[in-house]
Amino acid sequence: MRFDGRSYAVVVNGQDVSEHVAAVDVHAVPHDLPRVVLHLRPTGAWPTELDLLARVEVGVSPEPGPAAAAFLEALDPLELERAALGRMDLENVSGGGTAAVLRQLAEWARGA
Repeated sequence: MRFDGRSYAVVVNGQDVSEHVAAVDVHAVPHDLPRVVLHLRPTGAWPTELDLLARVEVGVSPEPGPAAAAFLEALDPLELERAALGRMDLENVSGGGTAAVLRQLAEWARGA
């Protein structure tokens, strides 16, 4: 992207594609490549000569791994253990404690 103080231009491989772009999102997290999403205008046609310059994802959700890792790293292990052991659905069977922990994590991940 170029900005001259008054206006901006979206440039891909030296070609100005601003007329095709409605919005630009930039997302960056530490230790990962930044992701730039170009939202095309509904009536715009993307220049076919630029198709090979970027990875195109249509309707693909981002990988959940980094978000899941950040969620898990933020948890207090003692709080998780107390919550899992206090669950009404805790079963006294092999794997019952682990199942309770997983159910608790799923509830917290959903915001419950």
